[in-house]
This record gives sequence, C-alpha cells and structure tokens, in this order.
Amino acid sequence: MGEEAQIPVRQKRRWPAPDDADRPGPSQPKRIWESTPDVPCAPCTHMFSNQGLESLNSPSGFRHRTRTECMASGIEGCRICKFVYLVVCKEYDENWAGDDPLIFRNFQSAHSTSTVSSIRPLPGVYGLKGSLESEPDKCIITIYPFAEKNNPVGDIVRRRPLHRDVQSDNVFAAAQSLIEDCMNPDKPHKHCQYSRDTVLPTRVLDVGKPEDPHPTIKLRVNETETHAPYLVLSYCWGKHPEPTAPVQPLLLRRDTLEDLTGDITLESLQQSIQDAILVTRKLGFRYLWVDALCIIQDCKTDKAKEISQMASIYKNAAITIAASSSENATDGFLSQRIQPYYPRDSFHIPMLNGEKGTVYLSAEAYEPEHPLDKRGWTFQEFMLSSRMLIFSDYELLWQCKEVDLRGVTGRGLEYLQPLEVLPWTVFDDDAEPYFGNLDSDKIYLWKSIIQQYTERKLSDPEDRLSAVTGITTELETLWRDTNIYGLWRKWFIQLLAWYKPDVDREQERCLKRAPSWSWASLNGVICHEGPLWTEDAKIKSLTVSAAELTCRILEEGDIKDEKLGTILERPDLVDASAELQQGGLQLRETEYLLLGTVKVDEGVEKGIGLLLVDVGTRVYRRVGLVVFTDMTLWKGAKRRDITLEPVLRG
Repeated sequence: MGEEAQIPVRQKRRWPAPDDADRPGPSQPKRIWESTPDVPCAPCTHMFSNQGLESLNSPSGFRHRTRTECMASGIEGCRICKFVYLVVCKEYDENWAGDDPLIFRNFQSAHSTSTVSSIRPLPGVYGLKGSLESEPDKCIITIYPFAEKNNPVGDIVRRRPLHRDVQSDNVFAAAQSLIEDCMNPDKPHKHCQYSRDTVLPTRVLDVGKPEDPHPTIKLRVNETETHAPYLVLSYCWGKHPEPTAPVQPLLLRRDTLEDLTGDITLESLQQSIQDAILVTRKLGFRYLWVDALCIIQDCKTDKAKEISQMASIYKNAAITIAASSSENATDGFLSQRIQPYYPRDSFHIPMLNGEKGTVYLSAEAYEPEHPLDKRGWTFQEFMLSSRMLIFSDYELLWQCKEVDLRGVTGRGLEYLQPLEVLPWTVFDDDAEPYFGNLDSDKIYLWKSIIQQYTERKLSDPEDRLSAVTGITTELETLWRDTNIYGLWRKWFIQLLAWYKPDVDREQERCLKRAPSWSWASLNGVICHEGPLWTEDAKIKSLTVSAAELTCRILEEGDIKDEKLGTILERPDLVDASAELQQGGLQLRETEYLLLGTVKVDEGVEKGIGLLLVDVGTRVYRRVGLVVFTDMTLWKGAKRRDITLEPVLRG
C-alpha cells in the first residue's frame, strides 16, 4: 500500500473489559442487615454460653437451626442467624435442605487435625465449624469469633482482636519452634530440604557469631566457596532520595566496597536492614543477604551477574525474612504501630447476668494486603523461598513448603493461602523434573504466575523480564524447556493467547524490551484465554531472534460485513492507530491469525487468534487478541508460512 493504513472503520465488536466494581467480595456476606433489629435468638445466645460451649466441645456438636428456621429467625431480627444463613447459602444454597439442621463444633485452629480436642475440652470458643446433620463430615461454614478479654462474653470467646506483636519473646520462641520442626536434622520436612552444605552468595553481611556478646557487622566477600547457612531479606526500598538530599542510604557501590568490608555501625543502615540484622541474630544465624549491600549498585556487570544468581540465592537461603508491612526501608518492620484487627461485623450477646457481650464474627480467611506484595521484584522471592518469616500487619507469619501460611503462635487469624511456591522438586537434585501429571498443570501454573506477577508494580518497567528471571531459570531445569521472552517453547502457541484486561490504561509498547508477541512488551496486568482445545497454528522455527509459524491468516477485507459481528477484538493498546504507525513503517490493513480453538459448551467451539499487521514480507506485528464465535470464517483459508516480528534492536 502506498500510504500508512488507518484502523478500518467497519464495525467490529470490542471485547468488554471486566468491571472490578461489579465483582463480589471473596466470601464475606453483604451487609444487608444494617437496618435489621438486633434481637439474638435463643440458639445463638445459648451457643455463646457455658452450656453451649459444652455442646460445641461434644462429639455430637451444637444443634443450631435448620435452613427454614434460620431464615425465619433472621427475618425476625436475629442478625447472627442472618449472618449464618447468608454465608451458607452463598456457597451451598442447593445443598442445604429446609429441614436439615446445621451442627456447629468448636475448633482451635485450622492447622489442628481435629475439631474437638480428644484429650480435653477446649476452654473457650476459638472457631466454629458447621456441617449439616445429614453430612457430618462435610464442613459448609467456618466462623472465626473474636471478643475482647474484658468483655462479658470474653470468658467464652477466647480468640482476641489482634494487637500487633511481631517481636516479643513469646512470638520468637514460637517462630523458633516452627523453624526447628522444619529443619530438624533427624526428621526434616521432606519438601523443605535444602543443602546443609549451602555455599554462601558472592557477598553477605556478617552480623556476628550468635554467642558473641558484642557482635559487629561487616560485608563478607566470598572469593572462594564458603559453606554456611544464611538468611535473606525481602523488603521495599521505597522512594529513592534525590541525589542532592543531605542524607543518602548506605549502599554498596564501587567507592564504598572497601569501607563496608570493615566495621559497619548498625545506626548507619536503613531501619528495615537494622531490623533484619536483629532478627538474624535473635534466630541464631550469622549471615544475612541484602540486595542493597550485597550487589554493587553502580556496576552493571555485577548487577547482571548477581541477578542471574537470584534463584539460587533465595532457593538456598535457610529463611527469607519478609518485611511485608513496610512501604519504605526507612520505616522498619519490627516497631510499627498499626491499629488492632477486628472483623467488621459485631453482634450483641445477652448474658445470663443481664450484661450484653459483644462478639465479632468473620466467615472468611484473612487475606493480607502488604506493601511488599505489590512490588514486582519480591514476587519471585516469595515463589523461590523454602521458608519465610513474614512480618505482617498484625502477626509474625510462617510459611514453608509443608506448612500453609499461618501465625507463628496459632492464636490469631486464619489466612487465605496465596499461590503456592514452586514445587519442592526444584530443591531436590534427585527428583524427577516434572510438575503435575499433565502439561495443562504447567500451563495453568505459568499463566497464574504471569497474572499475579503483572499485577505488581516495578519502579523500572525495563525490569519486566529480569524480575522473573529466577523463576524461569528454575523452571527451565524443572521442565527441561526454554523460556523465550516469557513464553515456553513447548507451549508457545498456547501462551500466545494473552491479553490485557485494562487496555484503556496502556499507551505504548516497548519493542526494544521484547517482541510484540510477548506480554513483556507491554506494562500492566496480563491474562490469558484458553486453554486451547486444539492448536491450528504450528511452530516452524523458534529461537530468541525469530519465531516462524505455519498458520491460517485472513485479511479483514475478505470477511463479509454480516460476519464482522462474530469477531471480538481486544487490542493491546488504547490507541491502535499509533500502534500501526509505530516506527514509521508502511503497514497494511489488520489481519487475523488463527491460533486454535477453545470449547465453550458441549460441541461448541470458538476460535482464538492474533490481530496482526504486516510490517514486511510476511513479517507480522501483533496488535491484539481476537475471538471468533463463527468458525465457518476459516473454511477455505489456506495455510502459509509467516514470521512474527522479532525484538527491535538499537
């Protein structure tokens, strides 16, 4: 064509972006009882009494109400019945028959193996697990009750609102116990094994021997292999001060390397690093790895070398210290003041002595929202770590490959479990390199990794691929495959079916960072269509420098007007015209490449493809994703060999 093409004006359907505002919350019932009179019914009042506690602790449990009774009681003014009814019906509406009573039993922690103590009854109500009388082994509701100690109901309800405590002797003793259980040399956790003969990273902070009454701090440079356990710090740097600011953070640079190998005063370090040193000493370890002080920050060669080692640094660390609650390295994470945690819904309980107690109820596991969880670089630190101590908003949390996320004392919140860490086989040299029994397991894991990772923020967008290099390095070994610009060679066609759910926010693509067919060429959240039930496109040749496919392509001008409504386009950028003109190339009209099909309903398929423009002789740039609801479009379309545009150099 003699001139640059504009976006064709014929009407096609745009894929509607999801509206987060319309999505319901995780599991908490809607607060529709705000205007309901607060008239607790007899069973709910009885459940939070000494007699009720006896029933909750008994094998037969506490009989609450049937569905019909619970609904009627809620209408009459019992807000607890309404709470229970809404929670159960949200997930088990069809399974709760009108005359089937709900039976509650007491439990102390989600980490315990039984509901009621087989040795002695629990001294108070810690948690309520509800099951139907017809299915006693199937829990359909879990309630976490909280009450203040000095509240009239506090003698019955023993789970307390959380006042932040992450550094008391009791908390550290509980953490130490979990660490010892996991790393016990006689009976260690099988899935948490790490080399007892770990080689230290290139540089670590030596914070002193545990038995030293006056420990010092210095940077240790390991010019030869040194074997010892070490901890790592995962934290938010926060905003960098201006170069002209009077106070600058102490960093490892070429001009500070010699000074740091001498004694370092604790006060010269940022507060989060000070806190990490105190934790390291308190846990009885000598060495700590901190990126700001163990990577030469003004040396590109050293940065590249150490970033390539991130996987082994975090994988081989004895424990990762996560300063999750801190937004800035200057804030620290041990002494933060945070408001106590209360569930949002409170209920009055009339007591036998005439007083009114107040109980707070939550029917969902707590999902913390930490500043650290929003930082792109820390995602792989979480994924690769064998063991983590997480300094959270309210508690010190523990997680390893055999123990789910939990408070170290077991007396606080029950936590929603995040995406699992990499499979334990990564840590076992003798393990077979597989994850799951099917390729679909691995594809699902990778798609989940990409979505969760891209939801985070990077201070430098050019780190889009670098910040997951540790994960891809480990998975290349585990899966015996090659990762090319964020896509796996084995499932390349499947993984081309990515899209941007928030395209309205995206203004430009970085083709020098990654080719247009890679999600890494864009910033922001990435999701995937699929999985593809059939793959129509085939790989002819795939290297870092070129991706050649054999596929079917349709030019938009060949599609009849009445068929345009069956094509749903999701462009990668908000301004597709700018995309067409990027680089000053003479571009042809948009074309469609069929990747494959997905099953919608029984016997019904829809096509998934790429929206492309030709930037050369059968060299194509991706500009979006397409869904075809009418597969007859592709009848008669001939196969051809094409090349997807490589990354732009220079």
